[in-house]
Amino acid sequence: MAQIQVKFFTQQKKYEVSEAPFSVLGSVSGSDLCDLINKLRLEQDDESEKKSFDFIVNGEFLRSSLLQHIEEKGLSVESVLPVEYFEAKESPELKSSLSENDWISGIQLNKQHILTGTYDCSVNIWCRNSETKLATGLAHTEPIKSIAWIPSFGGENDSNEKLASTSQDQKIVLWDFDKEKNSLRPKFSCKGHSRSVESIAVNSKHETFASGSWDCTIKLWSASYVPEKGGLEDEQISSASKKKRAKLEQTGISRVPQMTVAGHTEVVSGLVWIDNNQLCSGSWDHTLRLWDMSEGKETSQLRGTKAILSVDYSKLNQTLVTGNTDRHVRLWDPRSTGSVVKSNLTSHHGWVTCVKWCKTNSNLLVTGSLDNLVKMWDIRSTKTPLFDLTAHTDKVMCLDWHKSEVSKNKIWNLFSINCNLFIFK
Repeated sequence: MAQIQVKFFTQQKKYEVSEAPFSVLGSVSGSDLCDLINKLRLEQDDESEKKSFDFIVNGEFLRSSLLQHIEEKGLSVESVLPVEYFEAKESPELKSSLSENDWISGIQLNKQHILTGTYDCSVNIWCRNSETKLATGLAHTEPIKSIAWIPSFGGENDSNEKLASTSQDQKIVLWDFDKEKNSLRPKFSCKGHSRSVESIAVNSKHETFASGSWDCTIKLWSASYVPEKGGLEDEQISSASKKKRAKLEQTGISRVPQMTVAGHTEVVSGLVWIDNNQLCSGSWDHTLRLWDMSEGKETSQLRGTKAILSVDYSKLNQTLVTGNTDRHVRLWDPRSTGSVVKSNLTSHHGWVTCVKWCKTNSNLLVTGSLDNLVKMWDIRSTKTPLFDLTAHTDKVMCLDWHKSEVSKNKIWNLFSINCNLFIFK
């Protein structure tokens, strides 16, 4: 078996070993290199604890023998091979679960609360610390399809929080959550779509939000909670009778869209903002489209081969991720044109219904599927996920995690859904 010269390096200084080249057999695996690193650490410090390490060679995890990895990547065995290593992440553990009355189709977290939308037409807010339900809102007449917090300038210290929900009833409802009274009240009822509203995304300044629908359109709406003076919203209030005002308290003030853009030929299944003006939409028509929403114009299009079910964007690595009907997770560069897929992550056995980047680590993302699994990925390992999170007995429809839970080498509060809400740490 061939001998290969390797040089180890790490960004974690407490685990550093000699930078001198070592000669290893081409047949060595990651576990063999892990034993070697622990042996070298022990020679430097006889009190060092044995650790589990992962290894990166040429930008990708070592998941086979070193020689096989080198041959697959077309690397030379004639020169010293740099090998990066770092402490392996611990698998998240299932800590608890919460139940709703029907399928949970949307979830989003902030520091204090868990927001859910369900197929029984309700919007629900849970306390993260006590894991108790604080409030339920009923203003929709059909199942909820997506939800979103609308952060305010006062942040989560405000006495009230704002949020939005979309539904098969063709509406988006803007809600006001009174944290002192634990009550949810509809403030605005956004009407304009002609079919189910499947997706929602709030822009970075929290001034507007976009919605995507089965009517193949994207609409832009004001996220303001102040009725437009002198306009339709103000008129509804000023001219309303006592009976009408009581109804507005139950349904919210009617709001119309600021803009409508069209281009997709199938349902707009996912939306995410690239920046405050640039929006990305994913559709069952196999395309990702980028829009300049300041002008309402499509700026570019990325074409795939299968329907897109979900999309997210990482500001850290400037990469889009999509979940698709052919069970693959795809990474895209939004700055490219045509059908440039950076890589495919392949492990699910069903439609990939939800995808989410980590907000604090550019390499990490999670995916959920109709195969009942949530998978956590490091994008430097395209064929094997870091972990399979097995708690569901039914399809996974949505998931989320919160950036404050990702610290040091610990992962994390992770939530994923069918009729149950599972909490991993």
